Amino acid sequence: MPFTFFAWAAANEPGFVDPINPRTGKRSQADSLSVFPSRKARGQFIAQARGTALAVTAKKARQLKAGLDDRAFHELVDLLAGGDL
Repeated sequence: MPFTFFAWAAANEPGFVDPINPRTGKRSQADSLSVFPSRKARGQFIAQARGTALAVTAKKARQLKAGLDDRAFHELVDLLAGGDL
């Protein structure tokens, strides 16, 4: 399985989206998660974002999208990576 690299960009207005996860009681943050096939591609994205995006680990990305269950999170990552559902 190839590595997936994540970046997180802050929204203009902080807040939460998605319904509350019934298992954890948490919601997803309203910021933007991006997925990249390489560290280089993620670095280029972060450079172009001019301080509005930062690198995050897979664990941190999962925490930021806490409103999603595991299946939905993995589907989101697949979709952002350009895969099919």
